[in-house]
Amino acid sequence: MVFRSAARRRVEKGSALCLLLSLFIFLLSACGGNPQTQQQASKNKQALDTALAQARNIGVPANLLQPIMQQEQQLTVTHAPLSLFGDQPVEVYYQDLAMRYSQLLTQVTGLETQITQQFDYQASQALQTMSNALAERQDQNFVEAQTFANELTTYQQALAKAQYPKDYARITAEAQSGTQALHLMGPAYDALTSFQKVIKQLQSSNIDVTGFTQEAQDDLQSFKNATKPADFIKLIDLINSQLNETTTVSTVAIPYVGQVKLNQFGNDIQLIKQYDGMDVSLYEHELQTDQQDLNSAKTVSDFLRVSAQIDADIASIQLPLSQAQANYLLQKFQDEVKSWGATHQYHDSFNGQSYPLDYEYDVQGIGSDATAAVQSAQTLDDYQSAIDLINNDLLHLQMMEQDYADNTPYNQPHQEDFTLMNHYGIANASEVLVVSLVEQTLRYYQYGKLVRAFHITSGQYALPSPPGYWQIIDRESPTVFKSSEPKGSAFWYPDTKINFAMEYHAGGYFFHDSWWRVNYGVGTNFPHYDTGGDEAFAGDGSHGCINMAENDIAWLYPNTDYNAKVILY
Repeated sequence: MVFRSAARRRVEKGSALCLLLSLFIFLLSACGGNPQTQQQASKNKQALDTALAQARNIGVPANLLQPIMQQEQQLTVTHAPLSLFGDQPVEVYYQDLAMRYSQLLTQVTGLETQITQQFDYQASQALQTMSNALAERQDQNFVEAQTFANELTTYQQALAKAQYPKDYARITAEAQSGTQALHLMGPAYDALTSFQKVIKQLQSSNIDVTGFTQEAQDDLQSFKNATKPADFIKLIDLINSQLNETTTVSTVAIPYVGQVKLNQFGNDIQLIKQYDGMDVSLYEHELQTDQQDLNSAKTVSDFLRVSAQIDADIASIQLPLSQAQANYLLQKFQDEVKSWGATHQYHDSFNGQSYPLDYEYDVQGIGSDATAAVQSAQTLDDYQSAIDLINNDLLHLQMMEQDYADNTPYNQPHQEDFTLMNHYGIANASEVLVVSLVEQTLRYYQYGKLVRAFHITSGQYALPSPPGYWQIIDRESPTVFKSSEPKGSAFWYPDTKINFAMEYHAGGYFFHDSWWRVNYGVGTNFPHYDTGGDEAFAGDGSHGCINMAENDIAWLYPNTDYNAKVILY
């Protein structure tokens, strides 16, 4: 009897628990929220996952996507709240979840756009840097630079077709590799030249240099074949090793070599006096001591010690010598710009003001670049780059001065054009655009022959076109120019349709049509009345671009490509 009562109680208790559990499940199933809201949250998540996969695929860096992915993960592990008496909390949960996924999707889309634009700009800058390094090597007449010129053309064409960050990143990496290789070309050539010089010194001392000569010939062939930074680094290391091998043999010729070095040291001292007028008594004392030590040297050990000291003394003067030369040339350039500009001015009847004709070389133009290059220089390479820049600027200025006095018609070949084309080794190039700023003229040469000449309008006094040696880096037809200045600025302009545009310098310097102009040629780069307008449409020079009549550039655009070289002077 007791056993039956206990069993009945257990059955009744179990039935109550089952009833309660069934009621709980029923309530939960009745309070799951709006299925459409849950589906929308799921769709938004799927869209986000697709966008993240797409972003990774097109090259958006993973570290930039990681914060978004972490936020998505945090959302994934959350759960809808339990609600037994209504759907509202659950509905709100899924609405918020859908919104959060949508917001993350917007972030991904915005990040794609931002990174694409950023990588596009970086690729353009990398190509401009490579173009500048290439121009420097071409200026130094390195025939090996042609390989890099062809590579640059390929990269520029790839940039025009690029769409995704990974495309721009690849172009940037290739251009940076090319730039590094071009920079290493100089040290490799210097090392090769030093090796060849040592061989000649040994040969002059009646030493058998057959083996060294063969090594130098092999090195020269490797130099011609080098295209990557690793090629030049390997070659430099090899030549340095070969130079070390000559040390033992060189000791025989050290007295002769030592005297040659002392002569170089003496010449450097005289140069620094000429450039800077500084006190060089310390260097002169070192020169005298080195000469005495060389004369008194008796053993190989003596000669090696003296030779090392001479090398150290020569090295100690190189930085102050380069610094003095750079400052000397900068001052010479600035004085030339100021003096010539003061005596050769354009009197503007439009506003009664006078403007120096060489304003493009003054502080508002490339003069500021030369000053910055010298002031920021710290190493020998920095100063040498500044010296090369100033020498080129000075040559362009001198050609401008000669062109001013040249009575050759604008549509005939000018000697100044050929002087600059020969200087840069492009006199026989397939396409060269030469802009004479003082004539406001563009002459187009093919293989050294003048094909056509055009009147142009260059940058105004406040925004001059930059003289120098450049190259077409972008081509667009048609396009829309958008002002980089804020509305209200004197240099702001509304969005403007352009039919033909060829960028010749990073920063938005183009050859392009200017349908709003009627007049081109001398004086149009200064404030003036346009014959096709009235006072309300008084004109001025461009914002730094080279403006052309539409018919003129409509002919020029299809007759040029990314290989076109550009000289402004």
